[in-house]
Amino acid sequence: MVALGAATIGFTGYSMFFGPGNLYPKSVRKLLREGGMAYLRPKDKQDLPKAIECYTKALAELDELGTNDSKHAPDAPHITGLIARIASVYSEMGDLDMVVKMYKDLLQRILGDKGMEDPKTQVRKLLDDKLPKNERENIIRALGCANKLAEAYEKRGERAERRSIALPDMKQASSADSLEASRWYQWCLQVVMLTYQNHFNHLQLEQGKPVTNTPSFDPETLPRYFSVDVVTSLLYNAATFFANHSQVDLAQPLLERALDLMRRGADGKQESVCRSSVLMSHLANANVMKKDLVAAEKWSIEGLQLAKKFPENAECLNSFVALTYDLGAVYEAAGKYNSARVQYRQAAEIAGDMGDDGAVKLTQDALSRISKAA
Repeated sequence: MVALGAATIGFTGYSMFFGPGNLYPKSVRKLLREGGMAYLRPKDKQDLPKAIECYTKALAELDELGTNDSKHAPDAPHITGLIARIASVYSEMGDLDMVVKMYKDLLQRILGDKGMEDPKTQVRKLLDDKLPKNERENIIRALGCANKLAEAYEKRGERAERRSIALPDMKQASSADSLEASRWYQWCLQVVMLTYQNHFNHLQLEQGKPVTNTPSFDPETLPRYFSVDVVTSLLYNAATFFANHSQVDLAQPLLERALDLMRRGADGKQESVCRSSVLMSHLANANVMKKDLVAAEKWSIEGLQLAKKFPENAECLNSFVALTYDLGAVYEAAGKYNSARVQYRQAAEIAGDMGDDGAVKLTQDALSRISKAA
């Protein structure tokens, strides 16, 4: 069976912000203002090299001040926020090498070598009720940064993979970046999963209930310092990475936990309904790849019921196409060619209206395939 690339989702769980303006010396404020004027503009008017120049000078000045003034310590939020901004600018420039460098610098400042190597050090800190608020917030920033670092490695690896067609030596670089992406996604997952498991079991013990190694994910039992958006975003990003690297068995439980946090769109709100439908499209896609037709049909039908509720929403519309295609793949594999043909044609029609040429080609290929089989 051939699975259509599942719908994408607009999760934006991680953000970095500069601190209040009065934290910066006058000369730094001037540089930040100039950098912002070069960067925070319509794309056709941006001057990204100028933004990098200004932001980098501001960071160097702050680091120099930090050698004698603890207010400007290397891991201070108004400094790590600036580093995240520099990484964002490099990302828009397509300079993934510098994106990786900046996020590693940010993590080094917050976590140190030990924290970067062992995620359990951060779990122990998060579970400490006496941990100062600013230290806890820094760990959450590091979690977001680690996710961004994993994404950067993933993108750089994909780029190297494409280039390896013409340049065989790039294959090794692609593999190395994929390993680093996997490592950082797993670092993030360990921080979240182990923290949540310990927090959940603590609540269980307080209520006289048994502990478990696999707690169900629920917004009500999520630690207060984890937001639903942040955790769902991480689970989704890691799951799509593993699925894209043929590790569907790792991806599926992450998608299911993310769906539990979204409560499967039970609140009826457009955002949660459509995001839940996208997650279901990935679950249907994963089970098509695993050739588990019963599960794939279940997720496809459930997802379609949600996606139909908001047909004008881009996420719902994208997932509708993916889910319709997957349902066609289920029927095709079961030898129900007439039913498969109906689903593929519907997916092709909507994908065409959306201008999604890739999905149209896949559906046309599928229709051609079942015509020959029938």
